[in-house]
Amino acid sequence: MTHYKTLTRTVILGAVLTLPAVSHSAEYRMGIFAGSASKDNQTELKAMYKPLVDYIAKATGDTIKPEISQSFGNMERHLGNSRYSIFLGPPHITAGAIEEGFEPVAKWNKPLFSLYIVLADSSYKTIGDLKGARLGVASRDTVAGPLCINALNKAGLRADKDFASVYEGKFMDVMARQVEEKGLDALCTGPGPWKSMNEGSPGKFRVVGESVRVPGFAFSIDSELSDKEKKKLTDVLVGMGQNPEGLRALQAISGSAAGATDTLATTSKEYFTANLLVEENKRRFNAQIPK
Repeated sequence: MTHYKTLTRTVILGAVLTLPAVSHSAEYRMGIFAGSASKDNQTELKAMYKPLVDYIAKATGDTIKPEISQSFGNMERHLGNSRYSIFLGPPHITAGAIEEGFEPVAKWNKPLFSLYIVLADSSYKTIGDLKGARLGVASRDTVAGPLCINALNKAGLRADKDFASVYEGKFMDVMARQVEEKGLDALCTGPGPWKSMNEGSPGKFRVVGESVRVPGFAFSIDSELSDKEKKKLTDVLVGMGQNPEGLRALQAISGSAAGATDTLATTSKEYFTANLLVEENKRRFNAQIPK
């Protein structure tokens, strides 16, 4: 947990919950860690998450000010000592937020896991068949990356011994093109990018294996909020897919956070347990694919 805890401590500490002096509505800062969103332009990221922010604002009757990033380094520089009232992030970042006083209350109804993907007409049938191949894997700083190593090792392979080459990539759309153009033989990524690959090139790719599954992206709220505020936010954040506007907001999200059609109640314990698995496999990732 050392790496994520340090970053989370810097980014999420120092929260500001501003209550306007002449208004009955509150103003909440919402941090969104977009992960590998398949977009690196702030304008595009804000547009992608706007339906979600608008839905929460409308449902609560409050002002929601989002701050979105794919990099904790960027968030650290931009935010300084501000703190979120609402935080959306993947399981390893959510686990770090728990240690800083945040409470996970709602999770995506789709788990996160890794898939090994090849061209549909290739000869590979299983992960074990990939020995000697040119492999692309999701970044070690995502959830998908460490889970790629988990599945690889379970198949009896190591990234540092059993492949012609291994490429760690941040943008899954770039690596997908490499597979399509036969610059890579296989790609390991998460369900969000896999969905995008299928939509962009139907029937072009297929899956030869999957990793274990962990809970997906989650909303956490600041434990320092009042009980009344916590209940109000939790009531809005859980069951979003039951509302047509909430469902559309979830469906507008692409990248590693894509795929959810509803939000379910969750607990800190669920994310603490998931993070133990991710951290152990990140250590294996670092050992087998040194930076």
